[in-house]
Amino acid sequence: MNPAVKEFVRLLNDIDRSKHRSEVFADFCEMSYCALAKKASPFPDQREALEAQYMSVVARYRNKDDVRKMPEMVRIALGEIGNGGCDFLGMAAGELEVLDAKLGQFFTPYEVSRMMAEISLPDVDEKIAEHGFITVQEPAAGAGGMLMAIADVIEGKGHSLETSVWIEAVELSRPTFHMCYVQCAARGLAGKVICGNSLSLEVFTSAYTAAAPVFFAANGDPFAKQKEQAQQAAAQEAMREEQAEAERKDRLAALGDGPVISGQQLTLF
Repeated sequence: MNPAVKEFVRLLNDIDRSKHRSEVFADFCEMSYCALAKKASPFPDQREALEAQYMSVVARYRNKDDVRKMPEMVRIALGEIGNGGCDFLGMAAGELEVLDAKLGQFFTPYEVSRMMAEISLPDVDEKIAEHGFITVQEPAAGAGGMLMAIADVIEGKGHSLETSVWIEAVELSRPTFHMCYVQCAARGLAGKVICGNSLSLEVFTSAYTAAAPVFFAANGDPFAKQKEQAQQAAAQEAMREEQAEAERKDRLAALGDGPVISGQQLTLF
């Protein structure tokens, strides 16, 4: 076992033994999410909501010494995640056996994710050279293990994560969404992490990472070109509809110049 994961698990196991380990781990991830997302949020109302959410988790622990143990766990987790080369919270969840197989949750070894990232990004240098950055969407992000591998591939090629890649990660499970946000934010990825359903397109909540403003300052809106193309396509479609309507009116006008058949309108009653 990774020594940092071992120490993390040891600390977590010392917290409120009346609770199941999955509950303590979920609380840790939620509190970490609230703290990081509040600091990164540009929206005052969201910051207030995250503060209230954080305090509601704290209130679940009668012995506040248990809560005071969590900053050391945060230090370990953020340090390991920031250094790259691992899916730290995924490993911890697997070691604690808190993943829910009924929801299709399982731990993918980092080496597998890294191989998939290498296969998926063969021309990343060329794309970044051409566009200045790449965009990555992960519709079933889990704890963000695949995104950690993508970050390592891009950084390994000498690119800055804060300005060279924009991520949008969607995860349905709220506890796993918290894990994904913490890992993406701690790894220095710019983007937005969403708790939502990629199939129904429902969005329950979302948060930008701390690196998002850095990306925007360097590159602007990552989807500006797509939005412009969509607007042009919509304008062209509107013009086609307008032209079709004009042609229809011309045809009706031409028919109006022909012979007129007069008579009374038939009625049923």
